[in-house]
Amino acid sequence: MIRTRFLFTAAFVAAASSACAQEGVAPAKWADTLRTEIDRASLAGDPAKVAAARAFADRVASAFPDDGLILHYQAFAMYREALVSGARGGDSGTLLERAQSIFERSLAKRPLAETHALMAAIDGQMIARDPSRAMELGIASQQSTTAALTLGPNNPRVWLVRGQGAIYTPAEYGGGLKTAEEQLVRAIALFAKDAPKPGEPSWGKAEAYAWLGQVYEQLGEKTKAADAYKTALSIAPDFGYAKALAAALK
Repeated sequence: MIRTRFLFTAAFVAAASSACAQEGVAPAKWADTLRTEIDRASLAGDPAKVAAARAFADRVASAFPDDGLILHYQAFAMYREALVSGARGGDSGTLLERAQSIFERSLAKRPLAETHALMAAIDGQMIARDPSRAMELGIASQQSTTAALTLGPNNPRVWLVRGQGAIYTPAEYGGGLKTAEEQLVRAIALFAKDAPKPGEPSWGKAEAYAWLGQVYEQLGEKTKAADAYKTALSIAPDFGYAKALAAALK
């Protein structure tokens, strides 16, 4: 079913691209479609669905290689696939490096606060893979974080990514569980007023609660953790990761 659906979509992308080739910009519906497909697959946490969404994004990007928003989603799909692969013990390094390169191209065409935030996150993950690059990538990550906050100081996804990173960053380097809690709570407050433009990123609200729940678990506050997971699932009932976290909480 997934294969048939995406083969049909690929043919439609090819037809649409010839009609829009001179503009070099994708119709707005493609950004919305990519956003929906990537978010649905990512929340499900199904490797096959995530891989299919990434392949779909690749096809749309090949049709519209100069569209900054489409490039963002191509890189974002790779990033999501890398997370799923890494969580299952796979080698996510190549996908992360490819995503970083495409994010850089996207920024040149369509600067988004989310792009900078995700680039900072990738740098952090690459440091975890190769600590010898900590100085080089640490500087790059901080630069991307600063750019994200400058471009989107009230963007909830920027604060969500910061909160995620703080969980794994020592307190002496600006992280720690309390810092993560503060940043995730701020992200959740900002999600209440979040109103992205058509086609622009809108992911993260359910994830913010899932990550906050993990912080509460590590702080020993299991009732708060359970409430956070419950809220995440009320927002996204098919959120596989939140289901697993809620089930594992004892």
